[in-house]
Amino acid sequence: MLYGIISDIHGKVKALHKALSLLKEVDQIIFLGDVPNYRDGAGFYETLEILHQEKVIAVRGNCDAYVLYNHRPEEVKEHLWDFYEAWPTERRIGEDILLLHGGPRDPLGERIHNEEQAWKNFNVQDFRVCFHGHQHTLTCFEYHEGDVRQILLQDGQVFSLQKDCRYIVGVGSVGEPRDHKLGSFVLYDQDKEEIQVKRFSLA
Repeated sequence: MLYGIISDIHGKVKALHKALSLLKEVDQIIFLGDVPNYRDGAGFYETLEILHQEKVIAVRGNCDAYVLYNHRPEEVKEHLWDFYEAWPTERRIGEDILLLHGGPRDPLGERIHNEEQAWKNFNVQDFRVCFHGHQHTLTCFEYHEGDVRQILLQDGQVFSLQKDCRYIVGVGSVGEPRDHKLGSFVLYDQDKEEIQVKRFSLA
């Protein structure tokens, strides 16, 4: 099974279309939260409609949670709101793969920027690989026998997951990257146990 994992669109419909054009060969798209635009709500309805059409597996982000506390906007059809409202704060693929927006310690608000933060998150839930968004940066941390190291992944690089290790992978952002001028997503090949980082132009 080949998964395309995206996060943090924030109303950037053009960037979402660009990412999806590069994900045509995947078996399933996973979205790790945050549909709304920070500034003016632009692109919210269009983004939600596209995600629904693509039949994504999705989890709720902190910005989604904020929007969902309010009433459904008039322009959002009821079936789309129901789809949106049904997103949980975390999901699993089997027992090994954890999907959430923030991190295992706080599924909505956690940020994992360094090895110390990663170590704390490895030790609150049992998982083999955790994919997350929220911080808008590409990161990868590996846990082995109590030690954590950060792995720097380059665009296009294929990285094989080691059998005796665990991983926390930040997939970056489709619409609002903070570590690069390019958007990003991650491919996860469940059969080969490989991940690959992809960056793309937002223009």
